[in-house]
Amino acid sequence: RLDLFGTPSVVVHRYRATPSAMSVARHTVAPARVSYVASRRKRFDESSSRHSASRARGCRGAVCALPSVSTPKRVTLVRHGQSTWNEEGRIQGSSDFSVLTSKGEAQAETTRQMLEGESFDVGFRSPLKRASRTAEVIWGAREPPLVDSWVLREIDLYSFQGLLKQEGKSKFGANYAAWKADPANFEIDGHFPVRELWERGTECWEEVLRAEGKDILVVAHNAVIQAMTANALGLPPEYFRRLEQSNCGLTAFAFAPGGAVELLKLNQTPAPPVRGKDETAKRVVFVCASTEGQISDDDAASVADVLRDVTITRALHDGDAASAALATEVSAKFLLGRDTPSASSSDELENALGEGTSAVIASARTIANFVARALGTEAAFASRLRLTRGGITVVEFAGESPARLACLNYTAHLS
Repeated sequence: RLDLFGTPSVVVHRYRATPSAMSVARHTVAPARVSYVASRRKRFDESSSRHSASRARGCRGAVCALPSVSTPKRVTLVRHGQSTWNEEGRIQGSSDFSVLTSKGEAQAETTRQMLEGESFDVGFRSPLKRASRTAEVIWGAREPPLVDSWVLREIDLYSFQGLLKQEGKSKFGANYAAWKADPANFEIDGHFPVRELWERGTECWEEVLRAEGKDILVVAHNAVIQAMTANALGLPPEYFRRLEQSNCGLTAFAFAPGGAVELLKLNQTPAPPVRGKDETAKRVVFVCASTEGQISDDDAASVADVLRDVTITRALHDGDAASAALATEVSAKFLLGRDTPSASSSDELENALGEGTSAVIASARTIANFVARALGTEAAFASRLRLTRGGITVVEFAGESPARLACLNYTAHLS
């Protein structure tokens, strides 16, 4: 945001800043305001650092309510492109030493093209360089100028920031293992980073939803977008790492007066996210056969092209008439496995899945209910997922780990 003198300022919230985070503030704020922001942050630190850990403990399992909106709003969340520390496998947290790689620049440009037809009224960005640059590429010549918001910074990881993964294992041992195994209850330097982040996720929404306009862009980071997404869907900190956010992946929400929230898409990436890191793991690639909207022959071919990128071990449909019809269309373009997709009722679907990747053509209701059950949410969660005909949703199961939603309603392949 701009202060009265037209110079950019950082939104200051009540979280304790790390030295690297203070470095971000110094480089983001106009020089004349550095001492003011530093002194203000010091006062916040002194009053809040004593209580941050206890506040996080008191927030166990809690999801804060989102602010209401008086008019409909659509919010698009975008993670930054690949950074130098992403490439190195280094823990970034809220530090500001990494920048976009050439691949990250290209990802940002592709996302700009994906969003070229969107008429955003306002754009927010994290002031950290990797997100700030991604936002610049996507925003282009739009007006008004982007709004820098400190609350959108990445998760604060304190002593872990800057470590390579192997260094984390060797230097922190059991504590690093706890971060990987149970991040929601992970504690470091007197803080619970994920629980602090979930609380900050609500603050992000408070700022974003107060903005003028109905179409809003937010460019930020993996973990903070996970926290915002989970808060909007009513999911607690235990869902950290279960809602995938890839580099330059975009997630979109629709908010309506009265509190209604819909997830329009999750993790729509420059390239179709149908291929997992481990193709032997159990994965389900859903294609929505909802009767809402039309799918052309070209679109059926596009769905087939996306599925061609992955090794499919079995192909099914949920028995719905629209699903069977779309399965026939897609199979005509590309045979899914050795045989055309076989019917399996929505109730029997989970038992019909095995190891490897299953392609399932199903109704929006079947997909939404499957996602809700896989994530272990309440049944009402399914009503918050908006799925469109031809859209692709991917659910991954990795060993004993909880199911992850890799993407929802991916539609970039459709004309």
